[in-house]
Amino acid sequence: MIMRAIGIVGSPRKNGNVDTLVQTVLDGALDAGYQIAKYNLNEMKYSGCQACGYCKSHDHCRLDDDVSKLLKDIAEADAVIFGSPIYFYLFTGQFKLMEDRMYSLIDEQFSSRLRPGKKAIIVTSQGNPDLALFERAATDFAGILKVLGFDVKEIIRMEKGGAPDAVLERKDLLDKARSVGLAL
Repeated sequence: MIMRAIGIVGSPRKNGNVDTLVQTVLDGALDAGYQIAKYNLNEMKYSGCQACGYCKSHDHCRLDDDVSKLLKDIAEADAVIFGSPIYFYLFTGQFKLMEDRMYSLIDEQFSSRLRPGKKAIIVTSQGNPDLALFERAATDFAGILKVLGFDVKEIIRMEKGGAPDAVLERKDLLDKARSVGLAL
């Protein structure tokens, strides 16, 4: 059976810290035998949730855009790597729009439509040197993933990530990201 892992990058910086860490997890997953794919939200065309309720009477969101395909891939994947920098204590706007659309993965009884046991990795980067300061963004998102039935395997947090290539000096984080991918 072929296992699939997808990465979702919520950073506007292509090849920035979050993108690099997500790709490194995916590279580890590839070496572990997974098929991989990556989505860069900043390059996609999509809208936020329209609060129409369509997804509660149907098994999908009524919008037909780039996030619709992503949501299908999330449903089919065995592992998902979610990555976003922290902006003002939260994930980016690009990520939040996608996150709100994940509401369509819950049925009218507020039960997940996803098969249980999907693996999730969360990757964050922040400019501030105090990791604890913005810890809640990833912890709160991990709670959402648990409601959806994900098994959150790891949260990889990077501090002092203001420079777009700061992660290249962080062998510890790159090694951890690769190991996490290999362990999927």
